[in-house]
Amino acid sequence: MALILFGVLFLGVSDTQLVFPLLPSITQEFGVSPGQTGIIVTSYSLAAAVFALFAGPLSDQLGRKKVLTGGLALFTAASFSTQHVTTFGALIIARTFTGFAAGTLSTCALSFAGDYYSYKERGRAMGILTMSYFIAFVISAPVAALIAPRKGWQSMFGALAAFAAGIFFIALWKLPETPRTAGVRLGLPSFHLHFKKPDRLAGMAAAFLTSGGLVGYLTYISQWLTNERGIALNRVALIFMISGIAAVAASPLSGWLADHAGKRNVIVWTNLLLAPVFVIVARLEWGALLWIGIAILGIAASARQGPLHALTTEIVGSEIRGEYTAVRNAASQIGIALAAAISGYAYDTYRFAGVSLVAAAFTALIPVSCIWLRER
Repeated sequence: MALILFGVLFLGVSDTQLVFPLLPSITQEFGVSPGQTGIIVTSYSLAAAVFALFAGPLSDQLGRKKVLTGGLALFTAASFSTQHVTTFGALIIARTFTGFAAGTLSTCALSFAGDYYSYKERGRAMGILTMSYFIAFVISAPVAALIAPRKGWQSMFGALAAFAAGIFFIALWKLPETPRTAGVRLGLPSFHLHFKKPDRLAGMAAAFLTSGGLVGYLTYISQWLTNERGIALNRVALIFMISGIAAVAASPLSGWLADHAGKRNVIVWTNLLLAPVFVIVARLEWGALLWIGIAILGIAASARQGPLHALTTEIVGSEIRGEYTAVRNAASQIGIALAAAISGYAYDTYRFAGVSLVAAAFTALIPVSCIWLRER
């Protein structure tokens, strides 16, 4: 089961990560500015946020497997459609539908893992599962940077559709049937209750800031390297690969450390390290120092993910875990949408230095939200 959930998360994150190196090609083909191109990230994230709010409670009521496989089917169809768009407007629509599916995948996969692994070992389990986030840097983003100039950026979404179809059939065949959670009745979810609990609200804020700061930064890193530093797109692939390898190595180690030293402690200290790294990296020239900075960025960004997922999936019981994970993931996607919009303006006005300050500000606020997060 862990391998299937790993594949589901890898699929969803690959879909997000490969967009970043493709943005220069999309900008050139449709004749829009880099800031305007960021709308495909914003629309995707808002769609994922909205649909997660349906998918999470529905998985509590109907069972995680049914909702997860439905999300995989929608993802396959939307990715195939993206391969064939011919206008920027059509691309926005296709990415919006892909976002609907992505909100389902991450919500159900993390809820599934929260149900299956005990809190005592969940830091390590989530650390391993979230390796999928950063393996996408090693595989998806570099491949996109290398293939797009030769085969066209649309070809990447065709390959993603084929991979999604394979995961769909494997999940349908191998994932255990999950009955609806005991004690949960069909009906409208009680989202408003989550906003009345300080620890639940803190979990949402941490997810909002974590995803927003990182994705806002990554959205424009290819534009920075190609436009401001004059680096060829195929060499940009090295940046994603270095960051991804460092992050993959750090993810399981941070999960193990979180189980022994405290999940909240790992979250706080990694974010205190990451905030200034965002600013420093944006001021480096191409060379060894930039590679080292990118590696440190990948390690710090990766080390906080597993502990955060482990901690926030324990805030509520299994009977509403899907519902709360949906709200938390919606906050995460709204953070991405807001950060992408702010970063788009910052890039068009202040270039990548402005984007780095936005990312650092988001990240520096995460330890503050942890004041209200409690270890169980």
